[in-house]
Amino acid sequence: MRTLWGSIYVWWIFTSTSITAQTITRGPYLQLGTQTAASIRWRTDIPTVGRVTYGLSVGNLTGSVSEAVSTTEHEVRITGLTPDSHYFYSVGTTTQVLQQGTDNYFLTAPPVTSKRKIRVVSFGDCGINPNNNQINVRDAFLNFRGNTPTDLWMLIGDNSYDGDDPAFQVNFFEQYQTNLMKNSMLFGVPGNHDYSNNSALGASHNIPYFSIFSFPTNAEAGGVASGTKEWYSFDYGPIHFVMLDGFGTRNVNGMDTRFFADTVNHPQVAWLKQDLATTTQKWKIVYQHFPPYSHGAHNSDNDPDLIAIRQFINPILERYGVDLVMLGHSHNYERSYPLHDQYGPLSDYTSNPDAYRFPDDTGTGQYDGTVNSCPYRSTSEKKKQGTVYVVAGSAGALGYNPFLSPHPAMVSTQRLTGGSFYFEVEDNRLDAKFIQPNPPSAYSISDQFTILKDVGLTQTLTIPAGQSISLTASYISDYQWSSPTNAGFSASTRSIVVTPTAGSTTTYLVRDSKNCVQDAFTVIGSGAMFTLKAGNWNDPSVWSGNRVPTSADAIQLKHIVSIPDHTEVHALTITYDPGTKVQLGTQAKLSLAN
Repeated sequence: MRTLWGSIYVWWIFTSTSITAQTITRGPYLQLGTQTAASIRWRTDIPTVGRVTYGLSVGNLTGSVSEAVSTTEHEVRITGLTPDSHYFYSVGTTTQVLQQGTDNYFLTAPPVTSKRKIRVVSFGDCGINPNNNQINVRDAFLNFRGNTPTDLWMLIGDNSYDGDDPAFQVNFFEQYQTNLMKNSMLFGVPGNHDYSNNSALGASHNIPYFSIFSFPTNAEAGGVASGTKEWYSFDYGPIHFVMLDGFGTRNVNGMDTRFFADTVNHPQVAWLKQDLATTTQKWKIVYQHFPPYSHGAHNSDNDPDLIAIRQFINPILERYGVDLVMLGHSHNYERSYPLHDQYGPLSDYTSNPDAYRFPDDTGTGQYDGTVNSCPYRSTSEKKKQGTVYVVAGSAGALGYNPFLSPHPAMVSTQRLTGGSFYFEVEDNRLDAKFIQPNPPSAYSISDQFTILKDVGLTQTLTIPAGQSISLTASYISDYQWSSPTNAGFSASTRSIVVTPTAGSTTTYLVRDSKNCVQDAFTVIGSGAMFTLKAGNWNDPSVWSGNRVPTSADAIQLKHIVSIPDHTEVHALTITYDPGTKVQLGTQAKLSLAN
């Protein structure tokens, strides 16, 4: 009997120890975010049945989803969520919470019509930590963002140097899982190091990267279904993101071929064209690892892969009006002017730079009041209008060829210190920054630029006299309103309300304080003011436009109105609907200009 109880005691000790020994060794990390769903992935040291609880406040996690089987690799899909909402979550088992806190949260995607500010950070070549650069770049961004949530965390490839699973654990997860990873929805593209620089793996795609990450291959978040994690697209608010694989190959006509080597037959290129042709989003942003322009760790003048991308892929992106292309591979920061048609050798550009830049795109774009710093402009149309190429491959790796001078198509080059690339999109304005560690300061911003879309309007509006109309500046900035035909008029809000009189023509101008963008509205008053109800002529609420008529107003009476005793009123002309009249008080007078 003593032996039996001893066995039970040993079994209880073993079981109890197993339960309490459950720990998270990887993650949690956020995947496959849409307007109404999100996936949470994590790894535990022993097999468990995973469970996620979630809710709109950290102390009220009323929803829950559990896995069906016990595993160490956990992935829980939460559905039925509210778009554009801030959810808190916990991860654990059916009996134990393993992680929960105010920094365990995710944001659901906003509707495609959303005009709120969307925040995106991009890390390129982050899977290595030379001289602590990876940690310094990470901490600089965390200091920059403070308590403001980041909507999306985008990886630009070479997410782990040595692409095996243990390397991902050390070089990627252990560096980010206690901070950025647990509360920023993660998307990415692979780089050559994710494929271990191995052509055979590029053909088989049998690499940990594709099992570690979950991406929207079936148009779950918008775009055209790709059916593969190698390339895919998704929508987030007004932005359409396109994610491309530059190292992996597909068998095309019996040969292992990268997408830039055969733009006629390669399935990635066929999908890319269809996807860009289909999207109706205001902003189009593409991620791929290999840069078509760079004088960093790689030279785009003599690298055949980079030359091929410039010659064969850039024309496709520019044809469909892509605004921004995010790139890695070259371990520094380089940001181009908005370029078009620069597909040949560097000598083409240096001999005539303005042939490859539109007139509004020859400045720095920094929008900071310095000389020649006005923002770049584009439209929502799918046409060639200048694409900004950004190499941001120094979130971990760092280095450059000292014998190469900065690429002349680049507005800004940062070589000595790494950084992350951050941008915000608010309706039709994009603001981008390169954020670097700067001890002893928390961070520094070494480059910035702004793109404004669909701005600089000139409109003529014909409005019935007495009716009000709101005029809204096309851009987001500051506002200085004036009127050359109304010298005393001024305002400083984005929108103003004006009420034209019959026969009037008034021009309203609004510009920013840096004199970079201006809208012009010409408002013509037509037709007659009319009554809304019976009443006193001098009561503004009686009249359309909520004001008393003047001698410039043609009047249409739809009701009986009265003019008080000893009062003179004025109008340009007056017409009467059947049964209406003006009732004159004692010594009252109605004066008509015509």
